[in-house]
Amino acid sequence: MAAVLDALVPYVKKMITSMAEEEVRMLLGVSGEIKKLEVNLVYLQGYLADAERRGITDKSVKLWVGRLKDAMYEATDILELCQLEAMDQRREERSRDASNSSRFCSLVGQLKKKLQGFLEPFLFCLQNPAFAHEIGGRIKKLNGDLDSIRKDAAAFNFVNLGFYGEQRRPTDSANRSRISKTTPGFDESAIVGDKIEMDTEELVQKLISPGHDSGTTKVKVVSIVGPGGMGKSTLAKKIFAQEAIKEEFITRIWLSVTQHFNKAELLRAAITHAGSKHGEEKDESTLEKTLTDALSANKFLLVLDDLWSDGAWKEVFRVPVVNAGRRQPGSRVLVTTRNEDVVLKMGAPSSEQLHVSKLDDGDAWRLLKKQLPQPKDGSESDFDQLKDVGMKIIKQCDGLPLAIKVMGGLLSTRRPSEREWEIVLNKNLEWKEYGSQKELNYSVHLSYDDLSPELKQCFLYYSLFPKGSDFIEDIAISMWISEGFVQPDERSESSQLDLEEIGIEYHRELVSRNLLEPDESSESGWVYVMHDVVRSFAQFVAREEALVVLKEQTDIRGLLSHNEKIRRLSMKLTDSVLEWNILEKLESLRTLVIACNFKPGGGYSLASFASLRALDISFADCDWLVGYLCQLRHLRYLSFTATDISRLPHDIHEMKFLEHIGLFNCTKLNKLPDSITKLGRLRYISLYGSNVDVVPKGFGGLTNLRSVYGFPANMIGDWCSLEELEPLSHLRTLKIQGLENVPDGSVAARAMISNKKHLTFLDLVCHKNEEEEEEKEEEGGGQIKEKDLEQIEAVFDELCPPPYLEDLFLSGFFGRRLPNWMWSPSATAFKSLLGITLTRMEYCTQLPNGLCGILSLEKLVIDYAPSIELVGPDFQTLASGIGSGAIVTRPFPKLRILELHGMFRWMKWDWEEEEGKVMAMPALDNLSITGCMLTHLPSGLATSDRYNLRTLYLSELSMLASLENFPSVVELDVLYCPKLKKITGLSMLRKVTIIGCPELEVLEGVMVLRSMLLDDEPWEIVGTPARCTPKGYQAGSQGQLPHHLTIIR
Repeated sequence: MAAVLDALVPYVKKMITSMAEEEVRMLLGVSGEIKKLEVNLVYLQGYLADAERRGITDKSVKLWVGRLKDAMYEATDILELCQLEAMDQRREERSRDASNSSRFCSLVGQLKKKLQGFLEPFLFCLQNPAFAHEIGGRIKKLNGDLDSIRKDAAAFNFVNLGFYGEQRRPTDSANRSRISKTTPGFDESAIVGDKIEMDTEELVQKLISPGHDSGTTKVKVVSIVGPGGMGKSTLAKKIFAQEAIKEEFITRIWLSVTQHFNKAELLRAAITHAGSKHGEEKDESTLEKTLTDALSANKFLLVLDDLWSDGAWKEVFRVPVVNAGRRQPGSRVLVTTRNEDVVLKMGAPSSEQLHVSKLDDGDAWRLLKKQLPQPKDGSESDFDQLKDVGMKIIKQCDGLPLAIKVMGGLLSTRRPSEREWEIVLNKNLEWKEYGSQKELNYSVHLSYDDLSPELKQCFLYYSLFPKGSDFIEDIAISMWISEGFVQPDERSESSQLDLEEIGIEYHRELVSRNLLEPDESSESGWVYVMHDVVRSFAQFVAREEALVVLKEQTDIRGLLSHNEKIRRLSMKLTDSVLEWNILEKLESLRTLVIACNFKPGGGYSLASFASLRALDISFADCDWLVGYLCQLRHLRYLSFTATDISRLPHDIHEMKFLEHIGLFNCTKLNKLPDSITKLGRLRYISLYGSNVDVVPKGFGGLTNLRSVYGFPANMIGDWCSLEELEPLSHLRTLKIQGLENVPDGSVAARAMISNKKHLTFLDLVCHKNEEEEEEKEEEGGGQIKEKDLEQIEAVFDELCPPPYLEDLFLSGFFGRRLPNWMWSPSATAFKSLLGITLTRMEYCTQLPNGLCGILSLEKLVIDYAPSIELVGPDFQTLASGIGSGAIVTRPFPKLRILELHGMFRWMKWDWEEEEGKVMAMPALDNLSITGCMLTHLPSGLATSDRYNLRTLYLSELSMLASLENFPSVVELDVLYCPKLKKITGLSMLRKVTIIGCPELEVLEGVMVLRSMLLDDEPWEIVGTPARCTPKGYQAGSQGQLPHHLTIIR
């Protein structure tokens, strides 16, 4: 049920009404049948919502719904074939008119002009008798089926609930700032109350405390046990992120274990996370030895998340873990599981188990409020008047954190009024318990039922992506578009909103409802995942149409033979080689996602997949497949990731509906076919990671493009590929690489970047990677030539982004001066810029003075700028004339996150606190500085008026002597600062980590400090004067602080 009737039927109806008149007329005698089809759809439309809802649990209704969906899918195929045939006709007519080589064709052309609309259907049928007969027959049969379906509907007494006429726009809570995608990390919105803090401390202590290794495993196994949705993984992630754990265990491995695991795949994943290489080895005994050696290098912590049985332990990890544990005493295993028997079989005693408990009423209410849109003043009082009805809703969730989060996501879409919340509370769903957690499934189902039809099918589609798959936001949206799930509305029809922007709104609403969550393990911040329980619900609802296969080859043939009518299939196998011919009976497929290797098996053909809209293949040897792609006439989405393809079809232009081409990490591909320039519907292309170093001339004709990744900048004679970007006025995301190949600024100006008013994401890259950059330097004797420095500066000066850019990345820039549009006053033109990331700036000597005037900037990252020695006052001071109006009154007014890394020669930050002047960076809440020579942090930064700074991270500041006056900092990390002697004036500090600071003598003015990790040892700080106790100590084993370190409250 990935497609929802209440969205699918209107989609088909819209296809009919939007068909060009010539496409209808060409079918002699069938235009009446098409009208009849439309009438049938209008009649059925009012009953769809009730039928869809009842079809979840009522088997007879489910069969009726299935018949209607089959008819709708057939209708989309027929109507699209008419569109394709019309395209071919128009092309042939243009060709005939141009050549005028046939007397008959010329006569036909004259007759058509004289008798337009009268003889045209007859003439078409004369020229295309087979097509006209086939399509006419299919439409008549379709209407016959619909007549039968319409008659059978009477037996079910469906209630006419109307249709979702008013498409609800995503709420304010769904339109949260996109800066969140650039700041991945631990999700604090899932954390409430002291209980999780106490559980965290208890488990950290169990893991790091010395003692005899228990059981027969010789490695202590600690476990978190509880039902799904109880927060086991959240607690484990919080533990995994603790500094005490990072210091205790040099090697830390996190693995999510599926029910149907593959031994070799798990071993390879563990080896990779342990920091070693497996070379794609498949022999399990060799992999076991490699993992044993990798684990034996350091004391390790292995986390096995969501373990369903002890099979993965017995069959995969026990031998290498036990053997490595003998070499590295004190190593640990942490397990999360729903079944206590699993950890008992692993040899973990009950004393090493923690059973997560349900939230009490107070914590449940606090967690619910955290999911709601917060008042601008930061208060929570706006919701207090709703506590009575809120507690009734919480009672339905039975203290389950995930259920409360999902319910909070639903409430966030409603007005905060008692009446609106009562509607949610009293909503009656005919939902039979699925599994053992009635309350949790009820919450997920209630949230699902509240979605619009379009959002429902987008939500269900996400369940196709197997656990552990990296499907980023824009890829998911492209697949939604390819299936027709994202449709134009009145805003897109008036050129106010693209399909991609509508898809982003859909995606944000699913996130705001907690049905999707950011993947905290991803560095990009664009990857989202489903909680296992939410995924199970989605797969249950979509079970008739969608199938996810994670089992091995021995099960596949039988499994697929019982699911021949499925519309969407996702397969993630490991060592098995899939036989392609076992897929060929799945003739109804519209989406096929394969992440495994496969072989042709029988005849080479894709003709069986005539209805396919989306094809995504990863990690496969599939070059043989390329020659048959043009058989997929309906295909819109085509993606190859890390495959061996070396070409695309030379006649790729015959794939007229193609909208998305992804070629990520297809390293054998070095050229695009010239005919790609004829794909007029293409919206997305990614060449990133391929070896395509130039695009065909005429690429600029693809004016429908919205996203281009890995666009190669190159020169051939006087022609530069950048000039092909000039006509692409609809671009929203653009990544250009190889900018070192552009000879001067005048050539770069041909791209007309500043004119692309829809552009929100821009990534400008010199040299694809550091190795390539180093090779260039070696060729020049280890130093870039002066003319090359000036050349790249001139090139970047002409690549000025448009004013409404949101995310900017520069990588490998080797000029001394950053582009002039980053300096004052030009930089203030950027009205929407949220994040700037500048990496690998080898020769840059100065930070620009214009960034502080960007009103919207929330995140700034500088990563590796070793030539900068001084950051002067201009960096954080508004230039004269800037901010004199009401627009910008403070430097960096919204900057929340500042990261400065790898500025190894940086010795001075000139920023004095000046009385009477406005403070720069007033919103700063997270500051990270690593790898520099600062002796102290400036007084303009370390001021008693700075109220928002909560987190401060300092590492490898080789000359830092003191750290003073950060009264709002709650969490402090100071690592490897060998000359640091004094920390004082951190009155709100609650947690501090100090590692590799041997000269530190005093922590002063730390009035509320509760815990400290000093080198490898955690301490609890209590009382006044401060009394320091090693955490988890037993009687007679109390330790002492180093004699030279004093803590003064």
